[in-house]
Amino acid sequence: MKRLVSGLVVAMLVSVTVSGGGQQPPNVSGTWTAVKDVPTGIAAAPSPILGPKFALRQSGTALTITRARGDMSIEVTFELGGPEARMRVPGAVCAGDSHTIEKAAMEGSTIVFMRTGTVIPGGGPSLKLNVRTLLRLEAPDTLVVEGTLVQAGQPRQVATLYKRSTDPMPPLAPSLPAAKAAATIADVAWIGGTWTGVSATATTEERWTPPAGGVMIATAHTVRTANNTMASFEFLCIAERDGSLVYQAMPNARTPATDFFLTSVTPDAATFENPTHDYPKKIRYAKLADGSLETVTSGGEGSRTITVVLKKQ
Repeated sequence: MKRLVSGLVVAMLVSVTVSGGGQQPPNVSGTWTAVKDVPTGIAAAPSPILGPKFALRQSGTALTITRARGDMSIEVTFELGGPEARMRVPGAVCAGDSHTIEKAAMEGSTIVFMRTGTVIPGGGPSLKLNVRTLLRLEAPDTLVVEGTLVQAGQPRQVATLYKRSTDPMPPLAPSLPAAKAAATIADVAWIGGTWTGVSATATTEERWTPPAGGVMIATAHTVRTANNTMASFEFLCIAERDGSLVYQAMPNARTPATDFFLTSVTPDAATFENPTHDYPKKIRYAKLADGSLETVTSGGEGSRTITVVLKKQ
């Protein structure tokens, strides 16, 4: 089975180093869309090496790269000749962010990008890589992107042709609010476990996994005491995002998830907020002195506040 070297298809451009002779990179500014034309003198890659389209913008010594990821884009600006750069790749729903580490150099008139490492969701040491991607301007409107294909354990060079295009890039991925609190998933590990609360009318349960891969995942449900029927259920998760945490709620499996952003964290409490949501606007988890877990959901001024205390099973 054919496959591209891991990370090749989703490789991100991160920096350009001008060679010692002072040669400047070719003008590659613009949006580039993959075409089906076969490159001259080299086999065509089975899929576009840098995705269906990407954009580059040069300004002096700065290079701005915009990469499409599904229905959003990631845009980063680097100084030409800069060192290795670590680039955040936002995770999907209930998945932590990952990072790539890359550098680049000029070899003649070719821009050579080198992915040297990757950091998986949840952090940890960088996984070392050695993946080269070459960009060569064949004509003012034609860019050849070359990479390595591994087939039956044997590497061979393949390429994709890109043409300048006026196609728009997807909108940029939203940034977390400035009021976010710095944290990792380990800071809320105490939420992990099975928690149950019993009242005169209902039993509520939340089951949280331990932290793993930059995320904790939960199911929650409430059962009426009178007739033993389920009143509601919810899928929940807490994921690492941009140096902070996002609480994602899917009541009754509703999608897309509603995001609540970490605004405060201590060793025994975490508060997540979304002021644009109707209700709730704030969700707070706190570890009480007796070891129980208190959850508080609240809205704006004049709205109700719901407090539930859960015992660990």
